Amino acid sequence: MSTTVFPHISRGINWLGIDSVQYPMEKRVEIWNRLGDDLKPTVLDAAMVNEISLDKLSEVLRSILQSNVSGRTLVKL
Repeated sequence: MSTTVFPHISRGINWLGIDSVQYPMEKRVEIWNRLGDDLKPTVLDAAMVNEISLDKLSEVLRSILQSNVSGRTLVKL
């Protein structure tokens, strides 16, 4: 007997989404380009990315290990 635990995991959950497989490829590309361009939330960039210099790396690594840093940290070389 072949089975899966998926029905037990998803009990009481509404899985909502869009099936875009049958949508024309040129329209999908157009939508993905818009999502990455004029519909992209700009507030996430400033709030989630921290750019540091290489000499600050050890200090920031200590902060990361202490769970005091959120988002992404980019090291500018």
